[in-house]
Amino acid sequence: MTAHSQFVSRAFAIVFPTLLLAMPLTAADAATLKLHTNQQEIEELTAPGPEIDTANPDQVFAAVFEALPEKAVIYPTESYYYFTFPYKGIVYAGNIRFDAWDQFDGKVHFAYFPQYAFWRKPLDPAYKKLGKEDGVDVKQIDKLHYTVSFKGKTVAFELPDLSKTKPAPGVVRNDETYIGPIWDESGVRFDLVFNKPSKTFLYVLNDTPKTDQYEPSPFPEVTVGNRTSFAFYKDKLADRRILIGVFMGNTQLNNYFDGPFDQLPDNFIEGDTLRDALIEIDPSIKGKMDRYGSDPSGEVRYAITTYMYYGDVEDLKPVVDCAAKESDAPKYYACFDAKQPGEDGPDEQKPVEGAKPDERKADRSSTGK
Repeated sequence: MTAHSQFVSRAFAIVFPTLLLAMPLTAADAATLKLHTNQQEIEELTAPGPEIDTANPDQVFAAVFEALPEKAVIYPTESYYYFTFPYKGIVYAGNIRFDAWDQFDGKVHFAYFPQYAFWRKPLDPAYKKLGKEDGVDVKQIDKLHYTVSFKGKTVAFELPDLSKTKPAPGVVRNDETYIGPIWDESGVRFDLVFNKPSKTFLYVLNDTPKTDQYEPSPFPEVTVGNRTSFAFYKDKLADRRILIGVFMGNTQLNNYFDGPFDQLPDNFIEGDTLRDALIEIDPSIKGKMDRYGSDPSGEVRYAITTYMYYGDVEDLKPVVDCAAKESDAPKYYACFDAKQPGEDGPDEQKPVEGAKPDERKADRSSTGK
């Protein structure tokens, strides 16, 4: 798998001047269809808004923070609170992040940039790590609860507690290690599993609650998410579905559906389970990374991208054919360590197979996801 530099993107819906944000549903909400109209989009684009220097992170943070609710829930497990907002004909995307890697230094990461588009190269994000010197008071209540105060307003941030979330019986084999639960920004949940004999990481679908409808594909063993494009293979040796493909267009746009490699279970990794798994794959990295799979600077992190980036579902055929052919469990599960474009075989691969070095300076500084 190829290392992929990550840049901030994706969002909960935010608009100027009032910035509307996605909020947890109440019982009353469940009885009402959540309708999003073109009228809303056009009116948000054309509504007068505050004058902001979008090249100035302090001004943009002030406007975003003013629009936040008093309580914000951060669902993705790498602790990104995503947002978007339209401003003078440009839609910006960004995030506020509490990074497990640098907990807790009394600061919060803030980044934003014009949304990616197919027709142009990605524009550089604006980024700033904010703290008391910026008038931003960040308090950690515990590793899943924070408050941020700025100009007389306080917002409470909550991360869902997945510490008691365990895989269903039979999902993790006796020869595997459970790394932790993932809640992707797509809304899809996964169990991250390390298959020790094949030295392969597996993203196993946890379809509770159900957030997608899975459609048949040209391959009987494969279903594809109607909303997400995530392609899953029905495991023939265990009662589970393994992620084998993510639509390449989504990775190019770096949107909500670019795959779960950037939402590892940082707050729920027990001890050194992730680091130990990476060392099993490549013993040469022992002593060179922390328990999150990052180098001491936090600027490089191994990206676990064992699924394929596909342009057409037919591109998944090599994975399907390999899995159909193999009956030996280690060889069978190695089929799910998919080759990315430019990786023709073992001699062409990066040092770590199944967890490739990923320059995540952007990730750690929150200029990227």
